[in-house]
Amino acid sequence: MTKEAEYVLIIGSSNMDLNIYSQRFPNPGETVTGGIFKQFLGGKGANQAVASVRSGAKTIFIGKIGIDLFGDQMISRLKDEGINMDFVVRDSQNPSGVAFILIDENGENMISVAPGANSTLNSEDINNRKEIIKNAKTIVVQMEIPIDTIQQIFTIASKGKAIKILNPAPLKPIPIDVFKNVDIIIPNEGELYRLHSLLDFEKITKEGKQKIIQAARDISSLGIRYIITTLGKKGCLIFQGKENEFFEISSPKVKAVDTVGAGDCFIGVLASMLTKGETILNAVKLATIAASIAVTRKGAQESMPVLNEIKGKFNKLKI
Repeated sequence: MTKEAEYVLIIGSSNMDLNIYSQRFPNPGETVTGGIFKQFLGGKGANQAVASVRSGAKTIFIGKIGIDLFGDQMISRLKDEGINMDFVVRDSQNPSGVAFILIDENGENMISVAPGANSTLNSEDINNRKEIIKNAKTIVVQMEIPIDTIQQIFTIASKGKAIKILNPAPLKPIPIDVFKNVDIIIPNEGELYRLHSLLDFEKITKEGKQKIIQAARDISSLGIRYIITTLGKKGCLIFQGKENEFFEISSPKVKAVDTVGAGDCFIGVLASMLTKGETILNAVKLATIAASIAVTRKGAQESMPVLNEIKGKFNKLKI
């Protein structure tokens, strides 16, 4: 594979995020006034693509987007970021995806998504783009697209040499066959436990850090090389299945303003760094730094840091 061919391929969702920032979340049936409204581009796939390209990797995005004003804005803005959008599918039957997001004064969020065209990305769309999939250096897929499509992506990807990453969010049942074609999965702590339960492993008996390790060890038995569990402000834990080893990576302490997109930032930067030849440990450290920067800014894609910021903070902290 030539250097020119080394790219991150992100396959997933693109949404328009409609955000309201308020002091607190409303209780059921309650109206909370006094919030501030902002509109941002989002969607887990598009967010990860922006994080990847801003951190220095050639990045291609595949997704399905409506033929509407929101869709036009998405494509234009992502192209402006430097992302290759030539392989996006436009859907004339369904609107572009929309997410309604509430953010409280602590930066925590509640999200409701109308997926629209994202939910119609199908096997035919993927088969028409199989050469792009097979030739990628790193592939990232999330779960805001149909599970049959995800299965098809990883089946095609297994015929190439890509590092194959699954972000199991939003979590739903995953066929066992998918895992044999995945190298890395990146859940948050709650998703890790729910995935463990969905896969019908024996009940977890440990507590604390050992609970994470037990769940990761069980899931890794399906053939997954690395399970990276993100822990928010506490950082993350890497479990190496084959070696039966784990590593803890702490996160710098920051004042969070908006946590929307922080996990996507982590994943996009991780994919970028792996594509550029970083070790898994260094790639995770750099991704953790990047996410710690992103949460100090409003918006998902707007908050993603550039490579110089990430490397500068990494060198300063010497983690």
